[in-house]
Amino acid sequence: MTKMLDIRNMGCDCVHNSDFVHYRPEGSNAYLMLFVKTKAVFFIDGEPRITEPGTFIIYDLHSAQHYTANGPEYINDWMIFSFTDNIGSIPDIMFDTPVFIGDSVNISSYFRLIADCYYRKRSMDVAAHLIRAMLTDVFAGSEHTDRVNVPHYRELLDLRRDIYAQPGREWSVAEMASSANISQSYLYMLYKQAFGVTCTADLINSRIEHAKHDLLYYDMTIEETAYDCGYKNVEHFSRQFKKITGLAPLAWRQREKA
Repeated sequence: MTKMLDIRNMGCDCVHNSDFVHYRPEGSNAYLMLFVKTKAVFFIDGEPRITEPGTFIIYDLHSAQHYTANGPEYINDWMIFSFTDNIGSIPDIMFDTPVFIGDSVNISSYFRLIADCYYRKRSMDVAAHLIRAMLTDVFAGSEHTDRVNVPHYRELLDLRRDIYAQPGREWSVAEMASSANISQSYLYMLYKQAFGVTCTADLINSRIEHAKHDLLYYDMTIEETAYDCGYKNVEHFSRQFKKITGLAPLAWRQREKA
């Protein structure tokens, strides 16, 4: 069975001394993702770029990798991984470019959850959804630069991360609002303001994305897929799947595997 996500290796809060240098001019056949928690120097097209703590970068396949410490120590979260589907389909993703994140997105929390899946050998489809959610949170900012000023933004990020990590959970709007410590009506407004989609529509999106993975990589019936994605009614699942993808689940599976 083909895996959607293959994490080759990863680490959290890894510490190096002041002479740390990473230099791979030919890159690799996998993606390299970093969240750097200290000052560093990245060489982009041969030119040095000094970055502040809280910088994120994802190197594309076979891109040159060259970065060094810029102080008494170098600390980062890192991951080497591959996707069988197209990671570049995530809107506005920027490869090989340092992006200052600061604390606007809780990247370290994402890394810890993904590492839990990896080191405990738990479901890697959950890790795949977490990576997609993290990259969407990071790169959505190019069109929504004011998102960090949304009230309760950090709580909304945590909620969104949980929705994409657990699409099969029996979510309710009341439960979502409670987790963010706000009212249900306020949740609808703030969630849409922060992410450009309502919380209920985002939940549906997370379930359909999870369903696509089940249909493509597992020998599951449509009923089993619906249940795994949080649907109690297979007809309701099929209607929502077709509304988003344009095809019924079985037809979509047949097209993708053709």
